Amino acid sequence: MKRNAAATGYSFPPATRPEVWRQHIPPVTAPEPLNDPRIAELLKVEPGTRVMCRFRVTGPEAESPFQVSTSWIHPRATTVPGLASPAAGPGSWQHRLETGGHWPITWIEIHRARMPSTREAALLEIPMSLPVLEIIRVGTSGDDGEPVEVTECVVASDRVETLHILHRDESAREPWPDVTNVRAEIDTER
Repeated sequence: MKRNAAATGYSFPPATRPEVWRQHIPPVTAPEPLNDPRIAELLKVEPGTRVMCRFRVTGPEAESPFQVSTSWIHPRATTVPGLASPAAGPGSWQHRLETGGHWPITWIEIHRARMPSTREAALLEIPMSLPVLEIIRVGTSGDDGEPVEVTECVVASDRVETLHILHRDESAREPWPDVTNVRAEIDTER
């Protein structure tokens, strides 16, 4: 995640290259019932709860749509000024959440491959037979440690790759003991 150089806000992978992205359809920001039980659980609201929803189809200016992005904002944050404005472009609405009392937001991502819905395939201009990568990003408020937003990004699988940095657990930070010396010690003890 980087600061967005073109506007106040953030850019998340894959939108971190120096290229211009555009909206492929007019963005929509409106209260809607959150009926997806998985997303509702991640946001810690009951399924069917009306929450602020931000819907975008974006991608690099000279290319087909890259991602379908749906963000669900927890009801306790809907009073943040300017949050409901479609003009609160990519990444700037998270900045508004932070200035509205949730600084610093921390994020985790959950990735999975799946087949696209009919609507997703149409929006991404891909065949129904091409899998997508679903990236669920959960933003946790720095104020109360609870989820403040959940974003689902759906990307055609032929347009993305992921890079993961693995961190060593405490148990794996020291080198393995020399197995030869350990065997010699065991033989000596017998």
